[in-house]
Amino acid sequence: MNIFGGAVLLIMFIVLAVFPFLVSGSIKILIVVAILYYPVWAVAMYRFFRYMRRNMAIAIKKIIVDDKGVHFYKKDGSVDDVLYSQLGPSYLSDNYEVYISTQHKTWMLAVGIDRSEIKVVFDGTHLGSMYYIKNARALRARFIEGIARFRPDLRIDPLVFEEFSIHPEKFTFDGKRYMKHVVDNAVGVGVLLLISGLIIVIIRIMK
Repeated sequence: MNIFGGAVLLIMFIVLAVFPFLVSGSIKILIVVAILYYPVWAVAMYRFFRYMRRNMAIAIKKIIVDDKGVHFYKKDGSVDDVLYSQLGPSYLSDNYEVYISTQHKTWMLAVGIDRSEIKVVFDGTHLGSMYYIKNARALRARFIEGIARFRPDLRIDPLVFEEFSIHPEKFTFDGKRYMKHVVDNAVGVGVLLLISGLIIVIIRIMK
């Protein structure tokens, strides 16, 4: 079960529910803020939970990769397939049939099917998902290995191996490459925070 996602949503719900109490300095201000805030909050929560309910019905609960392709088993009993035989060029990529694309500022594996871009998501961590795929990285690596084995005519972007920490020859999840990637990102974020802190300090000193 995707416990982490549920915990995040619960915390977000609680914070939004008590927001007027956090920003109001007096009873009068609290009443005014509450009258303006809670109707909007109620409508937003209603729409959000409707969205959640729709997504929970189609949540991915199991993923299987075999010699045909990858199969996504949904909670409602339906199955989505991405077969090796379907793969081909995409109008969004001239150089590779298998590449990475972005969605909500997150890198995702993308393939071409009927010249359209199809994002192949293995982690199952989107909003509304009740399930977390524990071996998502291994499944992604196995799917890419299947593409290389059963469709050697397709071109795989080297960034796929780099971004998803997959060994380009063994097609296994490369823990060392992944940790290096995490450390590099952490260092980058740390440098940005340090620079931001120095700028704030300089501005306060100049005042």
